[in-house]
Amino acid sequence: MLRPLHSIVALAALCAAAPALAADANLMFPDLRPAYPTSWEDSPENPLRFEAGLRYWYALGEQNAELGGQTFNTRDRSHILEAHFRIDDASTDSFLKGQAGYAVAIDGEHLTHAGVPTNFTGGQVGYAGADFGWTPFGNETVKFGFITGYQFLRESPDRARFDVQSIDGLNIHALRLGVTGRAEINDMFDIEAEIAAVPYAFASGSTAEIPSADQVVQGVTVNRSNFTATGALYGATGQVMVGVHPTENLTFRFGGRASVLTGPSSMRFKQWNAATPNSYIYSDTLLSGFSLVRYGVVAEVTGRF
Repeated sequence: MLRPLHSIVALAALCAAAPALAADANLMFPDLRPAYPTSWEDSPENPLRFEAGLRYWYALGEQNAELGGQTFNTRDRSHILEAHFRIDDASTDSFLKGQAGYAVAIDGEHLTHAGVPTNFTGGQVGYAGADFGWTPFGNETVKFGFITGYQFLRESPDRARFDVQSIDGLNIHALRLGVTGRAEINDMFDIEAEIAAVPYAFASGSTAEIPSADQVVQGVTVNRSNFTATGALYGATGQVMVGVHPTENLTFRFGGRASVLTGPSSMRFKQWNAATPNSYIYSDTLLSGFSLVRYGVVAEVTGRF
């Protein structure tokens, strides 16, 4: 009869001492890292995708204007190298892209109302800009939405002529608003397109100062002059590219691109006072039919990671 009683007493003593033993165990054995959750190897993918590469743009350009009933037209052929990047964020269906290009070779003709063309080589054609896009519509294969961005343009293909009709660098600051889309046809092909309005662009440029013999104009003796052009322009841009993926991380794309700008513009003719170089007289003239056009084929090689 005593053995069961001894067992009951021992069990009661053990229960009473359990809290103390647990505390001692916590001191001796701190919390260990918990076990990995089920399917721990299936971690979520990085939502960011990056692209960067180079493009070649064979671009045909046109500059047209009418001044005092006389027409001035410039045509050029520019070979442009461009660097570009794009960052896509799958978690927000948004992207950021940018590009900068510069013509490594230019040739063309300048034609006046007299009908005698002047050939030229050299000059400056370049641009840089960035766009933010949001593509909330579509599915995993097709995405489309909106873009907005800024672009700076340098349009002076005939800069090397340095005469009274040659603007020494036309600088343009442009706002872009448009729509864009991209379709992943399969693992080998994609197609992307965008069209954007340019609701406002400010253009400005001037000729080099042209020295001349002293002459009296409006009662002031002048000895040099130049032309300054300004304009509040508007227009549109567009691009379509078809891509081929020979490997997972390499893409070749081919397509076309075009842009047009036009709008009210004016030309100011400045003549400097021979006696006071910092003062001048001037006259303003409206430019009619002013437009800038550039279009051509594009080839691209891009790395994806």
